[in-house]
Amino acid sequence: MKAVLIEADTISSAWSQLIYEIYKNGEEHKPDYSMSTRRLHATVAINDVDNNQINSFVPFGENLIKKYKEELTEEYAEWYISLPDDDKRKFDYCYAKQLFRYGETAYNTLSENLKNLRVGSRRHVGVLWENEVHIPKFEDQPCWIAYKLELLNETDVLLYILYRSWDAYGGFPANLPAIVEGFKKVFREKKLPYRIESLIATGWDTHIYESDLQAVEKIFKIAQLCPKCGNLTPKHALISTTKGKVCTQCKCRM
Repeated sequence: MKAVLIEADTISSAWSQLIYEIYKNGEEHKPDYSMSTRRLHATVAINDVDNNQINSFVPFGENLIKKYKEELTEEYAEWYISLPDDDKRKFDYCYAKQLFRYGETAYNTLSENLKNLRVGSRRHVGVLWENEVHIPKFEDQPCWIAYKLELLNETDVLLYILYRSWDAYGGFPANLPAIVEGFKKVFREKKLPYRIESLIATGWDTHIYESDLQAVEKIFKIAQLCPKCGNLTPKHALISTTKGKVCTQCKCRM
């Protein structure tokens, strides 16, 4: 499987470049269930996780992003585990529950990891995957399986995210902003001086589902990547000047 490294200034730019790479260079794959994918192994490094999170071509609105952000909290995890086992609002896995590790198989919680951060330490890891729970299931296991926190100095944190399987088209643009907000919320509530300086996310199997390929193809018929900022920009929105066209997002000449 092909491996790529994408370096981007923003989440929007990273998503734009990633779906382009998969669409153009991904390999066809048929998992052991019915939906085929186009995939590659991807590592995405993002410098600024706060600004320009959502590209205009993302296949859903900001309300869904808001919902994801509200669900990646300790309050949501507490509410979730309070539900009876047969409650229809329960689903196959809950990232908030895994992140704050309720249950008999609990490891360090995110809160404990943050309280004990030390500059230079490489051991602040959280595991969201539980072998005894998830391996016996045929599908619907967690896609996000681990994180690592690296304290670079007194305030700056490098956040690592690991996916065993990652939906680049519909999953990436929703879950990365939510993960970022979830971590920042814990910083605030624990009165910790930290900020996410940058983020590195790795997907062992980063893919676009066959059912989404037609939508992605339509995007690249009407938009193109800016060679400077890496964002998808509508072709009709490029500003024509005497020296060529200008990207409406970063204002560079193309």
